[in-house]
Amino acid sequence: LVRFCYNTSESGVQSRMVYDFARQSIRISWNAVLVPKVVGNRRNALYVDGISMYKLDSESGKIIEHKVEQMLINNTPITPPYGIFSTLKEELLSPNGGYGQRIPAGAGLGAGAF
Repeated sequence: LVRFCYNTSESGVQSRMVYDFARQSIRISWNAVLVPKVVGNRRNALYVDGISMYKLDSESGKIIEHKVEQMLINNTPITPPYGIFSTLKEELLSPNGGYGQRIPAGAGLGAGAF
């Protein structure tokens, strides 16, 4: 679906991983910039940020649980179930998304943004 709707050469994903020894878990903060094929510029990009937490089995070291702790789409916090359709529905029902002033896509883009 991403390859069909978004320009893969202009889009990208970045992540940072941290291991928490006390909780035996891995936390990954990630962000994705999805540039649409139709309009095709960063001004109309979709910005998705999130934090994933993976709990590990103490004996085997295998992942036993994955949880998304936080997710933002274009700086708008979303609640479970996470997904683009729930976010679009929320924006249609409330123009401000219930979170105050919206930040337009592409705000803050410039030197050092990536």
